[in-house]
Amino acid sequence: MKGETLMKKTSFLVSAAAIMLIGISLILPVSNASAETFSFLGPSGGGGGSYYADNQTGGLRVVEVRVRSGVYIDGVQFIYENKIGQVINGKWHGGQGGTLSVFKLQPGETITRVTGKHGYFIDSLQLVTSKGRSKGWGGTGGSAHYTYSAPPGSHIHGLFGRSGVYIDALGVILSTP
Repeated sequence: MKGETLMKKTSFLVSAAAIMLIGISLILPVSNASAETFSFLGPSGGGGGSYYADNQTGGLRVVEVRVRSGVYIDGVQFIYENKIGQVINGKWHGGQGGTLSVFKLQPGETITRVTGKHGYFIDSLQLVTSKGRSKGWGGTGGSAHYTYSAPPGSHIHGLFGRSGVYIDALGVILSTP
């Protein structure tokens, strides 16, 4: 009798463990995890302001870049879209001065290069896309040039750096699928 009870308990435990393993293996592939990796280039510019960084969430595509500028780059924001078409606003970095301008990316288009000039602040910013389109903002000042280019197979997913009233420093976050 003791042998039968022990056998039933052992059989139950083995069955429960098998169900748990099957349940785990069925749940894991449904995950929204992405194989994307993110890396940072830069930043260039001054040391003022506070640190900022755009999100590093896989499965998002940049669809729009909003920039406020005048003599300097006052502020910047990346707008993303997920795989089911939901628009996700990235955080606003910098101030609200200058004039607002919006650059919309076309379907399948990515940002491949960011360039401009800086001194204590980011004076100018230009984006170049995989379709050869470009858009620039800001003034003509700045004593140093900066350029960040995505290597083949990668694209620019967002920005990081320092900001206050203006964008003090700017670098890029690369995404590699």
